[in-house]
Amino acid sequence: MILYNKLFYVLKFLIFFLTGLVCVLLCFRTHQQNVQEIQEKPKLFRVAHVYGQSELVHKAVEHFAEQVKKKSGGSIVVRLYPNGQLGKEREIFEGLRLHSIDMMISGSSIFGWYTPEYAVVDVPFLFQNYDHIKKVWQSKIGTEMRQIMNERTGAEILDLWFRGPRYLTASSKIIRSPEDLHGFKLRVPEFEIYLKSWQAFGANVTPIPVTDLLMALKFGVVDGQENPLSTIYGNNLHEVQKYIMRTEHLLGIFAVCIDQSFRNRFTDREQMIILNAVKTTTDWHNAELFAAEREYEQKLQEFGIEFIDVNRETFRCLAREKIPQLFKDRWATDILKRINETK
Repeated sequence: MILYNKLFYVLKFLIFFLTGLVCVLLCFRTHQQNVQEIQEKPKLFRVAHVYGQSELVHKAVEHFAEQVKKKSGGSIVVRLYPNGQLGKEREIFEGLRLHSIDMMISGSSIFGWYTPEYAVVDVPFLFQNYDHIKKVWQSKIGTEMRQIMNERTGAEILDLWFRGPRYLTASSKIIRSPEDLHGFKLRVPEFEIYLKSWQAFGANVTPIPVTDLLMALKFGVVDGQENPLSTIYGNNLHEVQKYIMRTEHLLGIFAVCIDQSFRNRFTDREQMIILNAVKTTTDWHNAELFAAEREYEQKLQEFGIEFIDVNRETFRCLAREKIPQLFKDRWATDILKRINETK
């Protein structure tokens, strides 16, 4: 009987021991699986902009996301916030500085906000062509702009994506020269360079947010506006405008900006994947731009819009004569001369 009791307790102990061992092993295995899942969880890379999903710039961001996913094997996932989902451009840029997003595609307005001495990128008729813009960006001037932007904001501008030229539009009046602008009510963006430039050309300017522009044109608050074809078409402005003047007064740009924490948040390999994706997307976007411009022009013509040739030289001469005098005390020394001499 005593032997039986001893065997019973030994067997009971073994059962408890083995049960405990199984529980420990199961817990360890679960822990290992959780660790592996955490290690394999993809890193998030957030990109924001204010432009429509039908525009080429958003298609370029999608192209960028595909490149990152492919080259990283899915270990980096790009999340997109188009259409101003995270606010207007200034709000998005501040979000970039606060590390709530990793990259933004901005218009040239950021130069006026943070490096006003280099806000000349929005001077009408300054750049000869896109190749000229590229050469200026790769010159000492571009280096200075990037350096000062980084020092003042912490943001880093990786590259420029070309934007289609800006065109003047009107609802009922054909504009061929600056003289035709007298008495013309023109909407411009809420930036001083646009306001003063078009005043110098002779227009009565009114700053109106782009979100209110369609209704302002529809009800005659303004007679016309100026924008790239992508914006004209994407915002249905062609429904309330009849003429598009081939002024091509400004060759626009998008700036690809990243957050300063990018270098710390991603490994060297991950940084290389993202930076290479930006480079290949820049090449893709800038090559696609010209085809996109032809497509927009065709769509607008099919809608009944008439494209008008203008005397660009009269506008250019007026721009060179009047605009530098308006900002001579604010722009970097000899900046216009240096840009014009960049070959």
